[in-house]
Amino acid sequence: MSGEIYRQLSREGRVLVDEAIAHLAAGYDRETGLVTETLEGKPYRSVRNSMYYALGVMIRGDADALPIAQKVIRTVLDLQLDAPQEIWHGVFRHPDDPNPPAGLFNWHEVSREERYHADVTWERVSDRFGRLLEERPDLDRQAILDLLESALRQTVPVEWDTYEPNLREFIGMTFAMMLEHFEQELPGELVREMEESGEKLVTGAIERMEAGLIPLNTNVRIMYVFILEWFGRRLDKGRWVMRAIKEARQLYEEYAEYHACAEFNSPTYCGVDLSTLGFWRRYSQMESIRTLGERLETGIWEDMVAFYNPAMRNFSGPYSRCYELDMKVHTCFYDLLYWGLGEERFPFHPFSIESVINPLMVLGEVHIPESVIPRLLEVGPERSVERKFRELSERGEPGRNNALCTARAWISPDLMIGAMSGSRNTSYQLHPLTAFWMDHGEMGTLTLQRRCLNGRAKHMHTVIFDGTVSGHHAEMRVRNEASAPVELVFLVDRKGTNIAGVTDTVWHLPGLTVQAVVSDTDNNRVAPNVHKNPVSGQMEICYPLEPGDERNFELDFDLQG
Repeated sequence: MSGEIYRQLSREGRVLVDEAIAHLAAGYDRETGLVTETLEGKPYRSVRNSMYYALGVMIRGDADALPIAQKVIRTVLDLQLDAPQEIWHGVFRHPDDPNPPAGLFNWHEVSREERYHADVTWERVSDRFGRLLEERPDLDRQAILDLLESALRQTVPVEWDTYEPNLREFIGMTFAMMLEHFEQELPGELVREMEESGEKLVTGAIERMEAGLIPLNTNVRIMYVFILEWFGRRLDKGRWVMRAIKEARQLYEEYAEYHACAEFNSPTYCGVDLSTLGFWRRYSQMESIRTLGERLETGIWEDMVAFYNPAMRNFSGPYSRCYELDMKVHTCFYDLLYWGLGEERFPFHPFSIESVINPLMVLGEVHIPESVIPRLLEVGPERSVERKFRELSERGEPGRNNALCTARAWISPDLMIGAMSGSRNTSYQLHPLTAFWMDHGEMGTLTLQRRCLNGRAKHMHTVIFDGTVSGHHAEMRVRNEASAPVELVFLVDRKGTNIAGVTDTVWHLPGLTVQAVVSDTDNNRVAPNVHKNPVSGQMEICYPLEPGDERNFELDFDLQG
């Protein structure tokens, strides 16, 4: 019953729900039934966040909860795409985007290898086209490249560019919870429509998994197992339930090889992993799935605390997949700690981009193993960490998209440094070298990334990073195997940075000095281009890198003050 669940939540659970509802309510439009958010400074209407809002008000039992929930659900249902022959069957369209292209691309006949080589070919054509445009300075190069890419997106459906495949799993989770807890309050016709939607989204999700054109991240695989079993039981599809058991077992076996998820040490991804594994334990009627969920959950907590620094309330890098380095921005991990440990032990829970998931999260369960709690709360001595894991390169070459990587970190209360080797990840979310330090009570961050010369970050085949860390010393070798030149950039996020403090050999940052030796393959010193990003305000220390070239970095970090 609406409101009863809220009353049964812990105080911390109620606080998390209230905070999410307050945030989402500010963007809710009663006319459209959608929540508007801001992404990269621009407004967008989010079907995911709209469903989180509808679920939240139903949990809390607000006076207008039922009409809001019905309006949101019907709006979201209308945005589901129904096209059984298309790769995007069962996904939900972003309200302000057109339908993805249809009828021109028979994805059932495309193998994983063909899809990969099509990706690489398009990348090379685009790069070559850009070089040809350089011979015509009278033309607006970027505008023409944008038109070329727009023509591709209007011809071939491209995941995350023309549709978002993971919305099947995210919306499927919220639909399941609406039906699980509030079916009796919803109109019978709406319940039937949600069941029909569930059948479409699970069918599309199964086809996506079987095709394997782009593999799923761990968090989506966890949700995939849940919706397979839940809707399988609901719709009397025993094969779906058996498939859920098989997928859960396979996911755990892959994890157990190195005691690591593919998005190893990522606060954003692992936060969602932990917040959704609780649904396996609470709602699954399959003992094997519940047991595997408990093992995965315990293991991921153990993995996370290995790189966690209570003094900074942050994870050390390196990260195979990550967004912002500051955990306060893009993870629900703080919300999990606040909920699982209680306010008395862990009162810190700043509202982040991911906190909107809290109305869904609190319907699962959280279990923080007793063995990891001291490492979450107590500041320890400096330590070195080294772990191996198999990464997931979504757009990597089939059979070679799960390279064996080594993550190394040196962690102390006021300084931590991380570096990665072995990665072949094409994602712009890769952070192969990171540093965090404390300066007058504030945390500064430094991370190495690669991007196009036009400043854009995108998937790219392939820039290789091989690094190591020993105490205050880090080394990194970078090789550009992509078909286009790239820019290696150290992003420095700390107030008070001064461009004049960065030279060829030393970077004077507020509270930190970095002695830098940067050389090419002939051991010639390389000087950086240093500027401040006018949008983010971050200082950028940049080194261009042509195809086939290498750069070697030797960095020594010393705290100041």
